[in-house]
Amino acid sequence: MKCLWLTRKYPRPANSGELIYSDGLIRAFAATDVDLTVIAHDNDEKPVGDLSETSIYYDEDGVEWRLGSPTLGSRMASLFTKYPSDTWRLKNGGPEKEFQKAITEEEWDTIVIDHAAIGWALDIIKQAKLSRNWNQDPAVVYISHNHEARVRREVAKNSDAILPKKLALQLDAEKYARQEVSLCQEVDLVTAITPAEVEAYRENFPEQQYLCLTPGYRGEIHRTKKITEETPRRVVMSGSFEWVAKRINLELFLEKAAAPLEEAGIDLQIVGKTEEGFRQEMATKFPGVDFVGRVPEMSPYLLDSRAGLIVEELGGGFKLKALDYIFHGLPLAGLDHAVEGLPLASPENILLKPDTESLVAALAELIDDYDRLNQMRESSMQICEESFQWEDRGRDLYDAISSLRGVVLSS
Repeated sequence: MKCLWLTRKYPRPANSGELIYSDGLIRAFAATDVDLTVIAHDNDEKPVGDLSETSIYYDEDGVEWRLGSPTLGSRMASLFTKYPSDTWRLKNGGPEKEFQKAITEEEWDTIVIDHAAIGWALDIIKQAKLSRNWNQDPAVVYISHNHEARVRREVAKNSDAILPKKLALQLDAEKYARQEVSLCQEVDLVTAITPAEVEAYRENFPEQQYLCLTPGYRGEIHRTKKITEETPRRVVMSGSFEWVAKRINLELFLEKAAAPLEEAGIDLQIVGKTEEGFRQEMATKFPGVDFVGRVPEMSPYLLDSRAGLIVEELGGGFKLKALDYIFHGLPLAGLDHAVEGLPLASPENILLKPDTESLVAALAELIDDYDRLNQMRESSMQICEESFQWEDRGRDLYDAISSLRGVVLSS
């Protein structure tokens, strides 16, 4: 099978949930019987190309990467186009031209659109179907990371930005929603990250074919970790806090939880990639919280805590940090609606509550119960170890594409 895969940027280092998901799927899919080419921007943190708009790079998995510049297009300029800001920025700087060339000059069995922000590719695909004399049209797959219409509208509604920026967020959300509709209507297969999101798509697009692709886990498994009196009386929240939705969720939680946790003698540590200005703002507003920010390695922080938090009030989907917590031997605590796709039951394997106030109260009771903490840690790791293998996801995707009507297998 000859596959052309479009994603946002070279996903290594994979230091955000979206990059971890793309990287895991690409590696797992590359391990199947596929000839894989990926078009993306180069990584702005650790470029592997020559910083031009036309770099070629071959990775250790045999994948050919056709990379645009690490520099993205203008967010402001997107206001005057039909595209969401992320889409406009990602189509410029090389990927759009490279995709146009690839689809015009080469034959492909499959085209994968990885993330709604790559919806710019639809117009080029439709034009190619009209103008090219293919023996068979390539199968087109949309890899969904979120139910974008719902999440983007929630973010715009709950943003406390000044009016011009709030209006821009609302406009961008509606553009995302329209682009998501086009993707779900025009591709041959839609994947979603949780069963709940498959059903949400199916409600609006009942004739579409779907595949649920929950994430896998590729890191080290810390089976021997024990939570004892020597473990700091600390809970940790990890992740990337660059997207406005992540910032809103974080601030909503801190406003309700920072003071009660401090009163209960529980340290709260926030660890992950963010802009330094936002980190300083949060550190000033919530002085009792240890806002670490970007770190070279997350493991030391996860191994030195008693519970990991999943507390997003806005948006759904699978939180990839959940697997980092579980396989670092860290019990999970979170909000009911923030944890989707995990085969864990509360209170046996995970601590879930309907709101932040009751979650903080439950954490205060749990934090020194070493027997329960370790039981949660052991049971959740045991349940999840066989359930989240990237190799299975790559094979499932390959099999689903192979069965699509109209696909021609090259190998």
